[in-house]
Amino acid sequence: MNTQKLNIRGTEINKISFSDIELSLEEKGLNADHIFALIADQNEFVYVSNGFLRGLNSTENEIGEWHHYFTKDIDGHFTAGKLNFN
Repeated sequence: MNTQKLNIRGTEINKISFSDIELSLEEKGLNADHIFALIADQNEFVYVSNGFLRGLNSTENEIGEWHHYFTKDIDGHFTAGKLNFN
């Protein structure tokens, strides 16, 4: 997994190709197509928190567990969102 770390106003954001996390999402029983439409940019990159990556790599997630993802607008500003992991 090739990850680029971005520091935006004190928040560390991981820029990753969606294809690097697609299989992990599917293995968790999540709808990868829906998540792609929700969080991927026009170049098929996603911007996620460190907790998102830990949750994705965890063998079990807690009931109600969620982690932040970020979407980037045309001006380059990021907006945070939450993705439930179960």
